Amino acid sequence: MPKPKPTPQARALAEGLRAARRAARLAATEVADKLAWSQSTISRIETAVRAASAEEVAALLAVYQVTGERRDALLSLSRDNGPWWFADLSLQLKTLTQYEKEARRIVAFATTLVPDLLQTPFYARATDLSAAAIEARRERQKLLGQKKFVAYIDEGALRRQVGGPQVMANQLRHLVSLAERPTVELRVIPFTAGAHPGGAYVLLEFGDVRPLVYLEHRRSGLFLHRPCDVEPYLQSTVDAVALDPARSVRLIESVVETRSQRGDLLGQ
Repeated sequence: MPKPKPTPQARALAEGLRAARRAARLAATEVADKLAWSQSTISRIETAVRAASAEEVAALLAVYQVTGERRDALLSLSRDNGPWWFADLSLQLKTLTQYEKEARRIVAFATTLVPDLLQTPFYARATDLSAAAIEARRERQKLLGQKKFVAYIDEGALRRQVGGPQVMANQLRHLVSLAERPTVELRVIPFTAGAHPGGAYVLLEFGDVRPLVYLEHRRSGLFLHRPCDVEPYLQSTVDAVALDPARSVRLIESVVETRSQRGDLLGQ
């Protein structure tokens, strides 16, 4: 049976505790001495290799002088092991980025917008993404040449104009260019497929480790890691209605051509 990776909560807790220690200007050795723990214990907790109990987290936070809502939030991470909403966007992004780096295969399903890792900076900016978030996304996009990435994109996302005619045209051309990479596979779900259960989510596969599902929302995100929660996403029937890669690229090219013939690319 595939072994589990550290849960999203454990990842976020590790990041939060490491940040709290650094904010307190303490070295791991100093914390270990104060608590009479080994330095390896601190290191394993901060890398999510070892799960920390609520009592251990409380002890660490006392040393770091973390109080109030921040303390409550970190303590809650040590207690809850089910599907979990990320209200802290910085922890959300760091956790997602780490999982993406470790994944063997990333499968994105998109119905409204082009998937994050395929967006141009101008397209991303048109979705109200901040400059810092755009730069972070560009760093994440470097993964496209390192591992398999499959994107199922609803035709509506290709025809919806985001950021103006030229921005959208460049985005579509960018998709065609990305499809030439051996690590990137685009699958368009055409309007003719009718209703489908695709949804918008990212499936992260790790080979001999259980997969994860990430659901992104406007100001928060949800990771699913328990097998019973992930299983429905593994049985998606979208593959049966999506066009193959070659036909998908042709459809994208036809959208660009149609816009050009209508004068959309000139803003007419």
